[in-house]
Amino acid sequence: MAAQLRAAAARRLRSGSRSERRPPEPPAVEPEKIVKMFEAYAEEEDCLGMEGLCGLCEAVGIDPETDVRLLCLCWRVGAKKPSMILREEWNEGMCRLRLDSLEKLKKFVLGELCDPSNLDQKQFRDFFKFTFLFSREGTHRTIEKDLVADLLPIAICGRSCHEETFLKFLEASSTTRVTLDQWCSFLEFSVKVGAAPGFEGYEEDGAWPLLLDEYVEQLKADAVP
Repeated sequence: MAAQLRAAAARRLRSGSRSERRPPEPPAVEPEKIVKMFEAYAEEEDCLGMEGLCGLCEAVGIDPETDVRLLCLCWRVGAKKPSMILREEWNEGMCRLRLDSLEKLKKFVLGELCDPSNLDQKQFRDFFKFTFLFSREGTHRTIEKDLVADLLPIAICGRSCHEETFLKFLEASSTTRVTLDQWCSFLEFSVKVGAAPGFEGYEEDGAWPLLLDEYVEQLKADAVP
């Protein structure tokens, strides 16, 4: 009998230690608060557009024109259309992120999870692609190079040694609009190819978009005495 009691006690101790190691339950989310937060900033019944997003940025203390965290928030929420978050996207995204108050949202936006410089390369590729898609105008499939000049320094998060030289090249080039393929290829080019004028790792038959081939050709030509 004593041996059975000791065995039962040992089982209870093991069970207790397992329950202590169990992670705490996440805090409850109140969906009605998420809805009210959306309605406080949305310009239309089912759409939070740029005016509302700018108001939201002001409330959490970031500059919508220069702070990449606005783009990261929209990416985290799951926005699909350019320059807006739909009501359904907001509700689902905020519930998933467990953000049902402006205070929680501000803490999230100013924290590490809304800083794309903390993303691994795979996540950053997805985020970088999103910044292009979210920044399009209406049904356009491309964006103007003037917008690229403003957007790229924000979106690239210091991950490219080509940022400054490429933007100078783009400004002087005859190109007026940039495609999604060119935009995403710039990130891959930045990962695989060294800085100008050496461009270590660049291969002429590397199947880069013509815009990047022209960029390399121009900077190599400029470097010749």
